[in-house]
Amino acid sequence: MTNKLSSIMNKKGLSNIFAVAGIVAVILLASLFLLYNNVGASGNVVYTPSSNTPQGNVQVVKIHVEGSQYIMEPAVLKVGVPVRFVADMANMPGCSKSISISDFGVRKTFSSFSDYVEFTPNKAGTFYIACSMNMYKGTFEVVNSDGTKSNYVQSAPAGGHTCGASGGGCGCGG
Repeated sequence: MTNKLSSIMNKKGLSNIFAVAGIVAVILLASLFLLYNNVGASGNVVYTPSSNTPQGNVQVVKIHVEGSQYIMEPAVLKVGVPVRFVADMANMPGCSKSISISDFGVRKTFSSFSDYVEFTPNKAGTFYIACSMNMYKGTFEVVNSDGTKSNYVQSAPAGGHTCGASGGGCGCGG
């Protein structure tokens, strides 16, 4: 009886141990992946600064779209201090994910794996940001290091474009 019971326990117990160990390994690996890659429950890369301006030596700006306008919070930055634009991917439709800030040489397409761009403004003034199709637009201001405003205003980008035959607007990239 003892041998029969031991034989049954070895077969069932061993397969149960392997099943539990496999489940634990999968959970552990998934947890490590999520922690290592800073991925939140939504699947988007998570970047949650404690405040929008300056964080260490970086000015953190949250960017999203309302209507056809880029909204940046804050929208006033300081010259010479690095800036990190962090995209709210849930509020960045279609081609609005692909931005250009020509005066600073910035071109970036945000994704759930790369939701920020960094640059250092090297001059003060009012600057334009636009999507790659020039359908979504916005402005932000860079002030001098002493806080004074500049009279410089970047030339506005040319008119918008459409993609798609009938409805106009920017439905590309969805």
